[in-house]
Amino acid sequence: MDELLKIPAVFVRGGTSRAVLFEATDLEHFSKTQIDSILLSVLGSPDNSGRQVDGLGGGTSSLSKAAIISKSSKPGIDVEFNFAQVGIKTSYVDWSGTCGNISSAVGPFAINQGLVELKKPVTEVTVLATNTGKTFLSSVPVSDEGPVPCGDFAIDGVPGTASKIALKFHDPGGSLGKGLLPTKSLIDYIKTPLNGIFKVSIIDVGIPTIFVAAEAFSYKMSCTLEDLDKDFETQNALEAIRCEVAVLLGISNDVETAHNESQALPKIVLIDSKSTYVSRAKQEINSANIDLRAIAISMGQAHRTYPVSVSMATAVAANIRGTLVSEIVKDIKVGRLSIGHPGGLMKLEVDVTLDGDVWTVGSATIFRTARTIMEGNVIVPALKLR
Repeated sequence: MDELLKIPAVFVRGGTSRAVLFEATDLEHFSKTQIDSILLSVLGSPDNSGRQVDGLGGGTSSLSKAAIISKSSKPGIDVEFNFAQVGIKTSYVDWSGTCGNISSAVGPFAINQGLVELKKPVTEVTVLATNTGKTFLSSVPVSDEGPVPCGDFAIDGVPGTASKIALKFHDPGGSLGKGLLPTKSLIDYIKTPLNGIFKVSIIDVGIPTIFVAAEAFSYKMSCTLEDLDKDFETQNALEAIRCEVAVLLGISNDVETAHNESQALPKIVLIDSKSTYVSRAKQEINSANIDLRAIAISMGQAHRTYPVSVSMATAVAANIRGTLVSEIVKDIKVGRLSIGHPGGLMKLEVDVTLDGDVWTVGSATIFRTARTIMEGNVIVPALKLR
């Protein structure tokens, strides 16, 4: 009988995403290639049907994630967070980006695993996202038993309520080392081989993000996300833009490599002026309560809610006059933004300043919830590592 590996892991929800979390010490005897194989097996990838039926993945990018957490020896840092976006139909594991939603599960995990000392009533955990080199502070409500799971805070895209976890991202701009505006321009014009030229804004806050106006495409915001996933004309144009920008930013050497090996970076977002609509949870979102509408594309699919990392870029872009996002939003409060996304509404605050001709972001704050779903072992056939 082939050997089965039993590896300690925790299955969590963080914000509107799910992931399998590991302590670094439980994976230290495996090579990077073997760790990729473990994650693919655990999530159930590759699966040509897109279901990930043979693992813990859920068939969408927000449900096909993993991370490795370790106690840090760096001054001022409690734990280090190494995030992986796991392909669904492919065998590719992307370690280049980060995940704001899963960031909300890192603090509770660190407390439960004894990586940080519990301090009532709120334990503050300083986290280094190793993929981007950026830090954030997670403030987790706790009791004598550990993180408090129950509360009265709700986030759109997740049923029910839980305790509120505050995430404050420090200096989240410039993850690529090229500043908040990596092309130095508020507006860029991206030429694609088959689809023409598109007007975009490229913002690197949280994660490098491309913003394009929905009106430039055949897809209409009144249609469903399933319609968007099947709108190959729009999807192909968006992917062509994304790959061209990946090359422009130095993320990939060519568009083919960008398409095959940089599926998580950069992200691309359709934006439109605010309008009243019905969310996927059948909740009416009134235009009076949002500043714009946005749909993010992640790993080739329309995101069912909205990535936290992308929300930071969106809020910053809205607060910088001259970007495509700022042209759409009107009369917003300085440093604040309410985003209407497919799952509902997302609010956040950013500290944006202009020093001479250089824009900087001191911090971005958002509130999330998290839940530990399962603690135990994942079982991986050893042959998967060969």
